Amino acid sequence: MLHISLFGNAITYDIATGTLQDFAINYNDNPDDPSAYMNSTPVWDHPGFLGRLIYTGAPTQLTFFNHGPTTGGSRFYFTGTDWSAQSSTGYYREFFIVARAKGLRHSPSNAQHDFSQSNTVITGPGQMVDIPYGAGDELVAIGQWGYNAQGQRAVFNGSNGYQYLYPYSHIWIDLTIIRTRNANRSRWITYYESSLCIQSDEAASVLLTLSGEDNKGWGWGQMPESFSFSIEKTVEDGFPFSWLQQTSTMYNALEIAKVIYRAEDSAASIRFASDAAGYQSQFFFRNQYGDVFPFSLAFDASKPNRTVVPITSSQTFETAVQSVTSPIDGNSTHQMHVLEGGVLAYLPIYQNPPMGLYSSTVYVFVEPVE
Repeated sequence: MLHISLFGNAITYDIATGTLQDFAINYNDNPDDPSAYMNSTPVWDHPGFLGRLIYTGAPTQLTFFNHGPTTGGSRFYFTGTDWSAQSSTGYYREFFIVARAKGLRHSPSNAQHDFSQSNTVITGPGQMVDIPYGAGDELVAIGQWGYNAQGQRAVFNGSNGYQYLYPYSHIWIDLTIIRTRNANRSRWITYYESSLCIQSDEAASVLLTLSGEDNKGWGWGQMPESFSFSIEKTVEDGFPFSWLQQTSTMYNALEIAKVIYRAEDSAASIRFASDAAGYQSQFFFRNQYGDVFPFSLAFDASKPNRTVVPITSSQTFETAVQSVTSPIDGNSTHQMHVLEGGVLAYLPIYQNPPMGLYSSTVYVFVEPVE
């Protein structure tokens, strides 16, 4: 689900040398105590390495949530799925997360900087990773304080190189799961799933769905889908109505968000709706006084590159296998199922609503394709 009036930052998934799939459920790490990882030793080379989160935006905190299913316990869990792919949360493997935030300097330096110097251990939902610095290519005006490619700070005079608002072009967070000995397994349950949502203070978010297998299980079924899905905000909170009033077709529409889907082996279909059930595509802005006006949406896929298409209740957007290059390691390229593109809003019929603060909700559905 995404809200129309959002802006500020982005979180995406970079697989690097990690994975979101096929984690061994009949395995626990040693040590499996969180205190053993509260130090400066990196764990990105660990078998539980998920990959990286790539962050751009102002300084923030990233909060980790269980997106379900869950046992109701205080940590994160892989939970079982039965032969019909239904959740069976009585069977599980517990885990916690070790995170390490780092920064990539601006070009031409492109230096990697381990500004954290230590790990952050996330033992359960609601805990956070602090991102004390901003990242991105935004520029400052002459006379303002800025950063150069080496991360040094001074007043920008127009030619001294201190033109960047933030000290980094990108910040990334290495994520590694540590499986504990706390588990309840069954010989009849082979496949397991977990879903994590990571959200910034400004409500940018990424969903990571993980899959696992107990190779000592005898149960039927199939491996759950594993993928990442993120929503990037591209309009500011409470943007002026005049921005929307200038749009009349999907070809001059206002981009309000970007969506990014990535998976190693799981193809998917993405669709949009105006209701939680996913059947309606009549979109409306509403204010607190009950005033309403309609608007339309379109989707402009950039990866793969496709023609802009109006969003209707029956319109789906399919992923395709393409190369994805890491913004951190330019030589790191992976073939993945991917769909990236902009969500565009426009007014095919002229509107002049009463003054007020309007909002709208757009629901996004990600569905597997066999």
